[in-house]
Amino acid sequence: MSSAASNWGWAVVEPVFAIRGLSFAYGPQPVLRGLDLTIIPGRFHGLVGPNGCGKTTLLDVMTGLLRPSAGSVRFQGRPLAAWRAGELARSLSLTPQEPGLGFPYTVRETVLMGRHAFIPRFSAPAPRDEALVEAALTRLDLLGLAHQPVTELSGGEKQRVILARALAQDAPVMLLDEPTNNLDVRHALAALGELERLVRAEGRTVVAVLHDLNLAAAFCDQLILMDQGRVVAQGPTPEALCAANLESVFGVRAAVRWDEFAQGRVVVFQKNGGLA
Repeated sequence: MSSAASNWGWAVVEPVFAIRGLSFAYGPQPVLRGLDLTIIPGRFHGLVGPNGCGKTTLLDVMTGLLRPSAGSVRFQGRPLAAWRAGELARSLSLTPQEPGLGFPYTVRETVLMGRHAFIPRFSAPAPRDEALVEAALTRLDLLGLAHQPVTELSGGEKQRVILARALAQDAPVMLLDEPTNNLDVRHALAALGELERLVRAEGRTVVAVLHDLNLAAAFCDQLILMDQGRVVAQGPTPEALCAANLESVFGVRAAVRWDEFAQGRVVVFQKNGGLA
């Protein structure tokens, strides 16, 4: 149940993810430390923080690729462990940090893999599957590369392919680990713009790890700031993206300003970080 009305007439929205006391370690090395996080539906959430703070590990736990050592993860009101693999794949997509495209499938074949959970075994793709693949190729500027082997693509082109695969999957919840990695500025803006469109027009929920704070400021409704395996701050971007939080998390001095040309907030830094 995604929402309900209380006896007082207030709308109660079920979080997409409710994470409580989450811990995870690689051997003796703790990565996530008693982390609490709530992901509300229909928003573009940006996940930011320094290298090694646990962002990728958190996404892997949220998709069930890793099992936490302590704490709980609930997805759409149910324990994550209660979801069957195929059922989860129809509700949740993950775009990894590394493309991992080592076999010479064509771009179109690779994007079609996003429909795997929806195509019965030994069956051909349905018209809807083909239409979603065509739309994803179009939106990520890949139609001209559709018949090219992915092994012959540049790093940025491969990144767009795995993004297109996630779009074709058509899951209501999308987790993306550095989706703009290797993308030039035009394609980065286009990719994040497409994710923003899915949130605004279709009510999708997006959680994206982003390193460019200005892209996060431009596209994200909510920001989650992580450091040392914990959530340091979470909230609407205008509140969470502030100089005090950036200094606390990244150890640098910054100014966050309204920019008339960008029609939004921008982050600027002193050349040496301001703390040398």
